[in-house]
Amino acid sequence: MNLIEVQPVKFSFFEKPPASSLNQAFVYVNGENNFQVVKNGDRLTRSDLRAGKYTKVYIVNMATQNYQSEEEYLSLDRGRSFLINLSIDYKVVDPISLVQQDAGEIVNFIKKKLPYWLEEITTDYSISDAKRVKKHIEDLHEHSSMVAGLKQVGIVVSDINVLVKQSRSDQEHDKKYWDIDREGELAEHEREVKQRQALALAERIQKEIEAGNLFNALLLSEENKAALEIVQGRIANQEKFRAEVQDQVRKLISDPTVDRIEVEQQLEKIRVYFPSENFAETKNNNNRNDYAEDPLDDLRSVYQSTKGE
Repeated sequence: MNLIEVQPVKFSFFEKPPASSLNQAFVYVNGENNFQVVKNGDRLTRSDLRAGKYTKVYIVNMATQNYQSEEEYLSLDRGRSFLINLSIDYKVVDPISLVQQDAGEIVNFIKKKLPYWLEEITTDYSISDAKRVKKHIEDLHEHSSMVAGLKQVGIVVSDINVLVKQSRSDQEHDKKYWDIDREGELAEHEREVKQRQALALAERIQKEIEAGNLFNALLLSEENKAALEIVQGRIANQEKFRAEVQDQVRKLISDPTVDRIEVEQQLEKIRVYFPSENFAETKNNNNRNDYAEDPLDDLRSVYQSTKGE
């Protein structure tokens, strides 16, 4: 955008010269390169216009302008850069200087000077010092070579806003690692959920086993291979143990030197080891044939035959 528009001066006895405003100034020039500025709502009189012999008028845009830039600049760290988003508000304060130096296309000047000024700053800072870079730019922009050059052509910087980040490549790099970390966290969460579910299932299975409900424990573990193997192992061990105890009791009952009271004590031990077994008590202490239906009836039969009862 060009801040200057040039027009020939046209004198008229019937029309007044145009009035300036806060956003528009006029710079009149005659053949001898004498300049006359009109701004802040003023205007030349027809007499002044004719007496000055002005031939051209430069219409200068005095409104605040904005320039925005987002570029990467090297840091102190090798291969690492800052991504700087810069917003500059500027305005013309000296229209004559702007016209004399033909600086209407001031954006080109800013584009040319800005990289040199910013890189002078950024190369002194490590990539971790983004906040310090931002403060440096905001606090010291008035002393920069770029701002000094703008003042020479009648322009001042009225405001500057800076956002300093890591370069785009660094951000992409960090995002990849963030994605990896996130996937790891999700996987860890899934493992924790499965672990909690497995522990809850194991607790239920354990309770069923302790209660002697091995069939229920087997059903609970069907959908979990590891739990199924554990339950099957527990069943095998328990059956092995049961067989060993029954074998010992059978031998004990077959022993003619063991009396009935000791046999009954052994049966009580079996009830302790296998609480789920329905070992009934004898109906009559004086009648060994009065046992209720019991999984060890065959053992009692062996015992009775060895005692001759």
